[in-house]
Amino acid sequence: MARKMSISELEDQLLCPICLEVFKEPLMLQCGHSYCKSCVVSLSCDLDRQFLCPVCRQAVDCSSSPPNVTLARVIEALQVMGESNPTQESCPVHHNPLSLFCEPDQEVICGLCGIIGAHRQHKITPVSTVYSRMKEELSVLLTEVQQQKRNLDEHMSKLVNNKIRIANESDVFKWVIRKEFQELHHYIDEEKASFLESTEIKAARLIASIESHVKQTSDTLTKLKEVESSLEKLNNESQLDFIRILFHSAAIQRGVIHFCFYVF
Repeated sequence: MARKMSISELEDQLLCPICLEVFKEPLMLQCGHSYCKSCVVSLSCDLDRQFLCPVCRQAVDCSSSPPNVTLARVIEALQVMGESNPTQESCPVHHNPLSLFCEPDQEVICGLCGIIGAHRQHKITPVSTVYSRMKEELSVLLTEVQQQKRNLDEHMSKLVNNKIRIANESDVFKWVIRKEFQELHHYIDEEKASFLESTEIKAARLIASIESHVKQTSDTLTKLKEVESSLEKLNNESQLDFIRILFHSAAIQRGVIHFCFYVF
């Protein structure tokens, strides 16, 4: 049993050999091959002239090339079903669909551009093939971009986590520093108070000792002044009175001498 052909496979069988698009106004040449009317006109420049069939290279008379009605009806039926190829842009030179891709020039062209146009003898690839290839390349590129994006997302997540961790650690460290310095300030304040109190006590003791010595010295000076006054008064006595007083005051002399030794 013959295999059932799908619509897409049928369309592949209905492509013009020149423009590689579904036939438009197909003409059947004397050799039996069919082409789009616009492609035949582009090759022969006139339907009244002869030209070589691009497929079999047989010389044919374009004036004896009737429309291929059956082929046109099949194509029309496909178009009515809405499954024909989408409308494409036309070549500005040959007015045929841009269905081919010139690899060296990286340009979309029509079938005639590759046969008789500026792109003849170039490496020509169907647009559908180029489209599939570029879609695969785009898919690979998209995968790489997505992988890069995932890597950057992971890197960004790590940076954010590090930022949060450092901020938290910084807060804890600042709290520890404040606590340590508060304790240090408290210790310094206690030591300062202790040193101030000790200094004040020592200073008070020294001042009291000095004041005691000052009082003793003042008392001594007072007594010395009294002695000095007595001696000066004795010095002014007459000779006999001086001797009598001094003789009878031997004890006083010894007290004065003893007092002087005590002071100095």
